[in-house]
Amino acid sequence: MRSDFLPQLTVDVVTTALKTSSWCFRGILCFASGFLYAVDLEGLSVPMAETLRAANDKVETDLETLVSPQSRSEARGDLGMLYHAQFLLDAADIEYTKAIEEASLPRWRYLRGIVRMDQGSVLGAIDDFTAVVQQEPNNHLALYRLGVALAVTGDHLQARVALLRAELRMPKSPAVLAALADVAIAAKNWELAQEYLERSWAVEESGQVAYKLGLVWGRLGDLEASKKWIGRRSPVAPTIEDALLLDVADRSISPRFFVKAAKWAWERGDVDEALQAYRFASNLAPKDVIIGLGLAGMLESLGRLVEAIEEVRRIVRANPDDGAVWRRLAALLHSTNVSAALDAAKMAQTIDNDDPSRALLAALAMKARLYELAGSVYEELTTRDAENAYYFYWLAMARLADRNCEGSLKSIAEAIRLQTSWGEAHVVQIRARALCGGPSERVKARSKALVLLRQRPDADMRLTLAITEMGVGNVDEALMLIDAERPHPDASMLGAALQRNMLPTAPFAADSQWWEPEEIRKSLTQNAVQRGG
Repeated sequence: MRSDFLPQLTVDVVTTALKTSSWCFRGILCFASGFLYAVDLEGLSVPMAETLRAANDKVETDLETLVSPQSRSEARGDLGMLYHAQFLLDAADIEYTKAIEEASLPRWRYLRGIVRMDQGSVLGAIDDFTAVVQQEPNNHLALYRLGVALAVTGDHLQARVALLRAELRMPKSPAVLAALADVAIAAKNWELAQEYLERSWAVEESGQVAYKLGLVWGRLGDLEASKKWIGRRSPVAPTIEDALLLDVADRSISPRFFVKAAKWAWERGDVDEALQAYRFASNLAPKDVIIGLGLAGMLESLGRLVEAIEEVRRIVRANPDDGAVWRRLAALLHSTNVSAALDAAKMAQTIDNDDPSRALLAALAMKARLYELAGSVYEELTTRDAENAYYFYWLAMARLADRNCEGSLKSIAEAIRLQTSWGEAHVVQIRARALCGGPSERVKARSKALVLLRQRPDADMRLTLAITEMGVGNVDEALMLIDAERPHPDASMLGAALQRNMLPTAPFAADSQWWEPEEIRKSLTQNAVQRGG
């Protein structure tokens, strides 16, 4: 990637000699390395300007706690890359310089050299690239940049030396070959220039290389070839793979940049600014699934469920063949429109045909009390993944809800075999035995309930014991346990069954969270946020 590909933005950087210190305030106006410099953000979009200010403030705050020269250099250099990406070259130069003063890392000298070339300070760039090569003799990119800079000054001999060293390390680089051709052209060695240009063209068909080939063929006297090659000219220059410049470009004011800005704002508690930055990112990349789902997640965490659903619906419209988006929509819809959530989950399964989509569909079927559908999907999942205790557990729950006692007991036994320490599975097994088993099974269930109650003396276990007492006919003991736990939903369910002089038809109350699989169960944190909102 070439530095001239970076975005061209309005820049006005004023430098005035002052004092040797370093501090900044919003503007952005900073003292650094004895200079006052002001980055004029006039003409930039509001989110862009605010993001640059926020990034600058963050670095200044971080520098107050960073101790090691390496970490301070990293902080300064990262800010320099941010300015560089926006083509704020003077500000980038100063931050790279400050980074080098903290710790003379080759990458900051290399990037400062590129900035100085773009500024027209060729001799300064040569100093930087030379320093990099001294630190890293095999740095082919620094050798290439040094060769190009030396050629600009007219020192073609030293330029060729540097470029030949670069060619040894990347012999098929179209940019290096084209630069060697330029040096040969300067020396009027037309045959060598032709060779380098043809090698460059063979690797990558660049319009600039074609134009130079036309000129060289003209010098060699072949006017027909010259005309043919000049006809292929274009402004496209030969490229060079430059990971550092790609890293710079990634920091440009782009959708991803605004996602980062949103995270910064979120971390410092500025919710409105975080949402504004995320919305700006979404507007810049309306089809980006990751950005859209990120914005929806932020809205959901703030309790703004309707807006979150609308954002995911927008992403669905833009990406109708993406199963992950349909799954996210289904997960959001389950608490407001379970029928629509089921439809979305079915779309996800149709598109991806994977286990996560099936598990979500089964979970939503449990929510909708479509237990036969849930059971069939969980049964398919246990066939596909016979070692997954979770699927057997929920197959047992679906069968319990569907009054399939024998099937539920087999499934929960398999879940416990696969995960023996799963406490919830043992609770389900005890309650299932109390409701579905014969006399001996109910006695065993009561004995196990007494043992587990000593390990976890909570309401769920006390009511589990109550069910087993009902199963073996100990009505008074059951009633005492039930009355102590009212108004627990399970206590109300068991009390109603006792009044009818019969066992309950299900092991848990109809609206109990025990019927909600993990895929649709909201976290306590999210519920708290929504209640607070």
